[in-house]
Amino acid sequence: MRAVVVVAAIALSTVACSVDGDAVRVPDLAPRTVASDAFPFGPATTVPAAQVPNAVADITFTPLRSQNQPADCTPSRVEAQSAQVRVGPAGASGGTMTVMLTRASDTFDDYVTGLRECSDFVLGGTVRTRVTTNIGSVADDTVVSGRTLSSNGVPYARVYEMVAQRADLRLYVQNRYAGHDFSAAERSATRELFDSAYETAFAD
Repeated sequence: MRAVVVVAAIALSTVACSVDGDAVRVPDLAPRTVASDAFPFGPATTVPAAQVPNAVADITFTPLRSQNQPADCTPSRVEAQSAQVRVGPAGASGGTMTVMLTRASDTFDDYVTGLRECSDFVLGGTVRTRVTTNIGSVADDTVVSGRTLSSNGVPYARVYEMVAQRADLRLYVQNRYAGHDFSAAERSATRELFDSAYETAFAD
């Protein structure tokens, strides 16, 4: 059953707290996030703000309260306060498609270097979930990769991922599925969603 939760964006910016406790304005990335009806296999749901930190941790493979093993393979954190996350159904694979737009603390080159240097690590906060990464194409601001999540040597999930970044604005598009059931048509649909999300995020 495909349930759609409609979350209304009332303000054009959100409020966070600075180190000294004063309210600060966090730029709203909602206008730069691809529309829910752009998802190819059915409309997406906007993740509620209270659940965004967990979603960010899941998408970026960055534990909330621990480190990956080795610790150097814990990615630099991205900003959860301003992050926009939308999750929709995938195709025949039965997985999910996710778009996240956020602010990154590291550069795109740093991100790609991290992918290359940490192609095999244990995800912190889990019972030895191993994440392996195969990098596909790398362009000026975009990298395509495939990830495999396994437990006790048995793969249980795969992620087809496209990440783009300009300045500190970073876009993630993922198709997460189980098994090997990932058709060329679904790969193409994921790329088309990425293209739409890219145009929306970086339009100036």
